[in-house]
Amino acid sequence: MRSELNEAGLIDEWLFGRMGDEDGRHFEARLLTDDAFAEKVEAQRMAHRLVRRYARTEEKGRLERIYRLLLHEPDFANQLNNIFT
Repeated sequence: MRSELNEAGLIDEWLFGRMGDEDGRHFEARLLTDDAFAEKVEAQRMAHRLVRRYARTEEKGRLERIYRLLLHEPDFANQLNNIFT
C-alpha cells in the first residue's frame, strides 16, 4: 500500500510538471518500457481530468445560483439595467 501511494505521488509530480529533469527522464523511460506503469499514469491522468471537470461543473452551478439570487435584489437588477440600457 505504501509503495502504491509513493508511486501515485511520483505520478502526480510528473503530471503537474513538478519533477526534476533527471527524475523526469527516468520516469519517462519507465513509461516507455513498462506498459502496466503507463496504464497507471493514464488512469491517474483521467482521474485528475474528471475531478477538474466535476469541480468546474460545481463552480458553474454555484455561480449560477448566486446570479439568480442577485437578480432578485432590486439594486443589483437596477444596476444591470443601467449598464445594458
